[in-house]
Amino acid sequence: MAEQKKQRLATIVGANITAQRRLMGWNQAEFAERLGIGADSLSRIERGLVAPRFPRLEQIASLLECPVYELFQTQEDRERATEERPAAAVSFSSLDLSTRREVMLMAEKIIQLMRS
Repeated sequence: MAEQKKQRLATIVGANITAQRRLMGWNQAEFAERLGIGADSLSRIERGLVAPRFPRLEQIASLLECPVYELFQTQEDRERATEERPAAAVSFSSLDLSTRREVMLMAEKIIQLMRS
């Protein structure tokens, strides 16, 4: 049973990587080159045959300009989150890249201040 859950997650992650990559306008070869892996390796990840380790997931999410958790979401998860979110709320992923970077820098500064 646990193996089936792992396989399902790998399939979800792979499908989300494929969708985000296409939104970015990259083909598999281009994206694989950016990741520093072969196109065949990326193909296995996207088909859910291989589950990438966390450092690779972080690299993938960074290149796709999305948080890692979005790679694990199903369409049902996204719909549920949209229903539960107040209409006035802004999702982090809906912000443009420069605004997201600015928010992340501010968050890092807050964390540093809290640590000191």
